[in-house]
Amino acid sequence: MRKWAVLPFLALFLAIPFLSGCTYLGLLPPTPKDPHTYSFRTHAFGTSALLDEASRFYFKGDFIEARGEYKRFLELHPTHPLAAFAQYRMGMCDFYQILSVDRDPSPVRKALSDFQKVIDEYPDSPYVSKAEKKVTYCRDRLSRVHFYVGSFYYRTKRYKAASYRFHTILLKYPDSARYDRAEYYFALSKFHLKERDQAARLLGKLIQQFPRSKYARKSRILLSYWKREGYISR
Repeated sequence: MRKWAVLPFLALFLAIPFLSGCTYLGLLPPTPKDPHTYSFRTHAFGTSALLDEASRFYFKGDFIEARGEYKRFLELHPTHPLAAFAQYRMGMCDFYQILSVDRDPSPVRKALSDFQKVIDEYPDSPYVSKAEKKVTYCRDRLSRVHFYVGSFYYRTKRYKAASYRFHTILLKYPDSARYDRAEYYFALSKFHLKERDQAARLLGKLIQQFPRSKYARKSRILLSYWKREGYISR
């Protein structure tokens, strides 16, 4: 086989990882996975040009327009057999617009709200289990956003603002994987704000809650140092 004949196959082989990565990042239209994907007019649920139009936008990657059509469908047909599906797709439209933690978190909040509605308003829907997984992801993502911003404030010595962000994680996201870290830096922020007794109590609480955490080890070292230096009385 001549060398030039191999080139098209080589180009296709090299393009596969790139295209897979783009799909993962949401840069290409999502792959159809739902049972209700194409024309809704052929289903027993009845005619719905709105869902047809919404799906066309959705699979083109135009998630803003798609979300608008799904929302309009729900406003007109709140009790339709595919209402839960439309609500879930609204969440997916926001989900595909989620960017890195240093960018606007509005799509995460909107997606969380949309997926939570699937759970609350359509508890018998087959989309509930999918929505629950997305809710877990969105909650974790929001806790990451708060930690990212809080860490920035802490590094720049804006301890009051940092304290607010870390405390938000403790109040709103107790299931966060960053809970022990947030509690540790919340305590340090309080220490820098001259609220040293509260800082000591927070570190003591962290040690009890997460005895094997590396932040518990750091807390023990800090408490020992603060006592030795006279920063705290106990």
